[in-house]
Amino acid sequence: MRELAVCVDDFGLHDGVNQAVFDLLALRRISAVSCLVDGPSWASGAQALAAAVHPQGEAEPVADVGLHINFTETLDVAAQAACPARPLGALIQACYLRRLDVDQLEREIERQWQRFEAVWGRAPDFIDGHQHAHQLPQIRDALARVLRRRCSAQGAGDSVKRPWVRQCRSPGWAALRAGISLSDTVKAHIIAALGAAVVGRLARQLGLPHSQRLLGVYPFDADAPAYLARWRGWLQLVRPRGDLLMCHPSTPLRAAPPWPDVIAPSRQMEHSVLTSAAFGEMLAQARVKVSRLGR
Repeated sequence: MRELAVCVDDFGLHDGVNQAVFDLLALRRISAVSCLVDGPSWASGAQALAAAVHPQGEAEPVADVGLHINFTETLDVAAQAACPARPLGALIQACYLRRLDVDQLEREIERQWQRFEAVWGRAPDFIDGHQHAHQLPQIRDALARVLRRRCSAQGAGDSVKRPWVRQCRSPGWAALRAGISLSDTVKAHIIAALGAAVVGRLARQLGLPHSQRLLGVYPFDADAPAYLARWRGWLQLVRPRGDLLMCHPSTPLRAAPPWPDVIAPSRQMEHSVLTSAAFGEMLAQARVKVSRLGR
């Protein structure tokens, strides 16, 4: 039996994402929830999330809850005023040209971390980035400062509050043999090339655990049969322990959010697939257990 961490990104973005998380936690089909703390549904959904993560009768939480560091989405104009979000392409360019202020980035990560703790009541179980921005140059330097300061303050023996870090390594060209398309494989390589190896090295230097390879990369094409087929390939690739698969499900919204959710059709498709009986059967046949990396 191989173990796979399955993480829903963007909790707090809107009520549809939150409800999808609750549905999938009840089915035990996810084991991590990554939270956008400036999202309008973060604070309002946190109490229900706590109840879903710590169900009665369970000795341990059924999922890790982490901080989804955001530098690309304007969700709270006032809170983000000191460090405004940038579109991903502009952010990548600015980071690689070293045009950002690392001190400012550090303060912004600290602000989001504090907002997480103020609502959740404790430190995040893990750290990652919206659109993988946590691994970009300058941002990862700022993140390393925050982690170093916070982990040092806790003391070397405090293992409970030391978060794990998402590493975005690609599964390599083996993905092609598992039936993953060339375009999906190349996209995963590009994401990894933006800083996966450096993030892994930083985590090891700080004595922090980290995930291994990142699965779940696809172009959000809202095609349910194709998404299920991709899952068959991803499940073939899963190693015994350490891999993480990201997903972005949502239930339909009664009213549109105040900003365009450009992947809304794919979010709803993912929810329908991940809650289906066919998906549960696929996991069982692949002998893959959805497990917490935080264990």
